Amino acid sequence: MANRYSAGTSTGSLSPPPNSQEKSPGSVFVGWVPGSENAPRKTAPRLHHKKSRTGCQQCRARRVKCNEVHPVCGSCSRHQTTCVWGRPAPAARLDASKSKTYEIRPKTRPGVPPRGLDSIDLPESRDRRILELRLLHQYTADTALTMNVKTDPNLHIWATTIPRLAFRHNALLYSIYTIAALHIANLEPSNNEHVATYQKYLGLTLREHRNDVTNLGPANADATALTSSFLRVSNFALLKERPQNPYTPPIDWLHMSSTTGQGLNVAAWQYIRNDANSIMRAFLNDAPGISAKPNGYLRDDDFIFQEAKRREPLHLLRRTQDNILTEPWNAEILGAYETTICYIGSIQLAIQAHEPPESIFRRIILFPQCVETNFITLVQQQRPRALVILAHYFAYLTDFRYIWWIGDAGPREVRGIESVLPDDWLDLMNWPLQAIGDVCVTS
Repeated sequence: MANRYSAGTSTGSLSPPPNSQEKSPGSVFVGWVPGSENAPRKTAPRLHHKKSRTGCQQCRARRVKCNEVHPVCGSCSRHQTTCVWGRPAPAARLDASKSKTYEIRPKTRPGVPPRGLDSIDLPESRDRRILELRLLHQYTADTALTMNVKTDPNLHIWATTIPRLAFRHNALLYSIYTIAALHIANLEPSNNEHVATYQKYLGLTLREHRNDVTNLGPANADATALTSSFLRVSNFALLKERPQNPYTPPIDWLHMSSTTGQGLNVAAWQYIRNDANSIMRAFLNDAPGISAKPNGYLRDDDFIFQEAKRREPLHLLRRTQDNILTEPWNAEILGAYETTICYIGSIQLAIQAHEPPESIFRRIILFPQCVETNFITLVQQQRPRALVILAHYFAYLTDFRYIWWIGDAGPREVRGIESVLPDDWLDLMNWPLQAIGDVCVTS
């Protein structure tokens, strides 16, 4: 890997602007937090408001005002229903008769899992047994080898140890079927049957995972954290397919990765930190920049700051006179930028130190789990500096385009960010644009 970097008061608020929640058509990720629907539903009083144009899909469908709180708005919280953000994609690209929660490939008319996850079930039959055998074979023979670069010495764990654990945990087993079906759908994008299989097992995974998170304990913590990892891989696979025109930042991807990664792993750590047989514990202990501390906080700031500040590889915090006069700025905003830049800087230093590709890849994939909520808010507000920093992150994905669930996500996001940046910020895009080179991307 080449060396990629050459060396980045008014007050501001991190609260999002009134219309910052609005998504582009087709940007349809799940705004769902595990456990938010597990408790018995209660009848909530109906509130009468003007219809919402920028709220979640459920509030718009019911024509009530959405308070637009992420990841679960107030109305969905009261009704204890899944909160889905983003506008439904055009009917020509999705089956309009189904709830549009996930999109795989637009040309396959993928549809989504059913709205009521509790109603999902597959009858026992020979066809189901054959299908699941095929999915398991696909996973162990092929998909497991794509969970990291091929030089990763832990790939055998994905292919053998994790499936053995999955035989005792339905959510983990269903997540394996889900990622295998998604991989097959990626290989054969014209076959809608594979997409339908993915949707079915995604619904089963979410249902069982929700129950596992609610009942998290020593017996299921390892499997639950691994299930979350598979869901984040699926999230990456969807990222490379999201519409780019007009461009909006991948806020739902950031929120979901952060919530299901940092939050769940912190909760699970109290149970797996002393378990010598824990697979997730081994993964976390091997992850550079991650320190599984007793309090469960996973990002190792001492490591990241020490490494990144040793040579100040980034120039993204430099401010011009115009920035000083016009850019919102305070200690909270500076901290959000600084920690994110330092994490990205640690990736650059790892490249310069010739760390193994699997180690660098792990650093890159962990980024959305380690990023601070304040930085996500700045991205959501489309602050130019936040978008430039995010473009530097996405540029690192270019070298791993050959991994199917990464694909062209990095170059697509870099080009999208370039398209919405004010002209006076484009000089900070020189390195990301150079890193992605002449990669052709589609909007």
